Amino acid sequence: MRMNRNAASLALALCVAWGVAPAVAENPEQKCPVVIDQVDLNYNHAGGRSAPQLRVRFGNEASKGISTVTFSLSLLGTGGDPRPYPDELTYSDGLESGKKKVFIWELASESVDIHRAGETVVIQKIEFADATTWVDDGSQSCVFTVDFHAR
Repeated sequence: MRMNRNAASLALALCVAWGVAPAVAENPEQKCPVVIDQVDLNYNHAGGRSAPQLRVRFGNEASKGISTVTFSLSLLGTGGDPRPYPDELTYSDGLESGKKKVFIWELASESVDIHRAGETVVIQKIEFADATTWVDDGSQSCVFTVDFHAR
């Protein structure tokens, strides 16, 4: 009997995987042109003061250059509730197709809870070098979350 449950679970998992994969392939415009690889929020203690800094590593997956990327940040409270950071975070140094970048923003210390339980970074808008724009449609298809809550 145990073997049948495992086989049924495997069959269900395969059906779900096969059902989801074509939907992703059929809707390429939902794919994010920028992929976030890493998010790190730490405190820089240089110069005798502690300043929170957000470090994001991201890459241009589009077939064209990027001129500007606008990110939003939410800090996860101890209960898992997201608290939006009050300002947008903008990268405007340009990024060629296929290249990666690490960028660091200094954040307002009064807006960052040192006891947070994680953070979520979402790409809101991408402006390309050819003057076209990609804007998040509300699906948050370009998101990276770090969650320190116990699972």
